[in-house]
Amino acid sequence: MTRKSAARPHQILIVDDDPQIHRLLAKMLQEPTYHLMSAFSADDAYAMIDHHHPDMVILDIMMPKVSGIAVCNYIKSRPQCADIRVLILSAKDAQSDRLDGLQHGADDYIAKPFHMRHFLRKIEHMLAGKAGTSETEASSDDKE
Repeated sequence: MTRKSAARPHQILIVDDDPQIHRLLAKMLQEPTYHLMSAFSADDAYAMIDHHHPDMVILDIMMPKVSGIAVCNYIKSRPQCADIRVLILSAKDAQSDRLDGLQHGADDYIAKPFHMRHFLRKIEHMLAGKAGTSETEASSDDKE
């Protein structure tokens, strides 16, 4: 049974220490389809995840004090959070970084800078419960 009803927008938590990323994503992901929440640190993210249980977390890896990988581990290690989708959105673009994020439980990974259409398609697929595109397609689409 899914938590989303037809009337409720998807709740997405953005976790990034860069306010510009929050503003950019807020322009892209608008009501009524999406309800955005913002966290600028891991500690804020933990509290919001526990209190709001979002449908998805868009997560930066490189944050002060606690990395996004630790936040991803937190989400994926908690049975009550098993249905939360995690999308890593990071400036780290090496294949090893992508694999590291996926091995720590992220559902997908997009490198910054990203193509808006590709990013929106990933969000839609992930929230619909689909796997999204393959890593090969993702690598070529990210740079469009």
